[in-house]
Amino acid sequence: MVSTGPRSEVFTTVLVNEKGEVADWPHHRRRMDEHARRLRLTLPQEDPDVAPPGGTGWRLARVGYDGTAWTVAVRQLGVRDEDVDAVSVTAPRWNDRTNGTKHGDWEAYKRAKETAEQAGCDAALLVHEFAIVDADRATPLLLDEDGTVWMAPPGAGGVDGVVAQQLQSMLPDVGLPVVKGRLNERTVARCAELVLVGTGMGVCHVTSLDGTALGDSRALSKACHALLSQHFTEEATWSRPGPNHVGTRDGHR
Repeated sequence: MVSTGPRSEVFTTVLVNEKGEVADWPHHRRRMDEHARRLRLTLPQEDPDVAPPGGTGWRLARVGYDGTAWTVAVRQLGVRDEDVDAVSVTAPRWNDRTNGTKHGDWEAYKRAKETAEQAGCDAALLVHEFAIVDADRATPLLLDEDGTVWMAPPGAGGVDGVVAQQLQSMLPDVGLPVVKGRLNERTVARCAELVLVGTGMGVCHVTSLDGTALGDSRALSKACHALLSQHFTEEATWSRPGPNHVGTRDGHR
């Protein structure tokens, strides 16, 4: 019988351009190594071939390892860089070692996305103990009335998003300090703006949550768009993983 528990697989989802190059592969690989360690899996030293060149526009590739072999599945982008409506759903929980990893028991995240779509919405925000800890395929960032950006703390159980981690380091340089704390109901209700950031979704301004309008500022989403647009124009952002890996300009894998 094929195992479907959390320790059956570790995975990540990467952005692929027309040349078959992957954005930020070193960051994804480091996160996969860390998540694999927590899931009692050991990744091969050699990276997988992620995607062949060609195709139209950017795509997504789901890169997984099940303990015996790499798997890669390429698909088209969905909702990206748009205004979205969201619903709240109960966050799935496993144990402290498993929470926050991208693992083989991912059906709860898929069901959360389906719940949003059935409600005529685009995304699901995952709630634990009255606070938002994650989203079904992105990381929530909240701009408060004082101009501070909030992210859920590491121990809350959300995935440590690659795009969110990069923005965490870049946003203070444009005057938006980032702190980590509980995104509770009061904080969300009074926010200036709530955005979802991720490899697939890019930067999405959340217009409403559970039918209630949220803050209409665009300061955070505009800053994130500008920073990521610049990031994706840089040659060092892109590399081609695999046996004949082409290193990035700074020499990292």
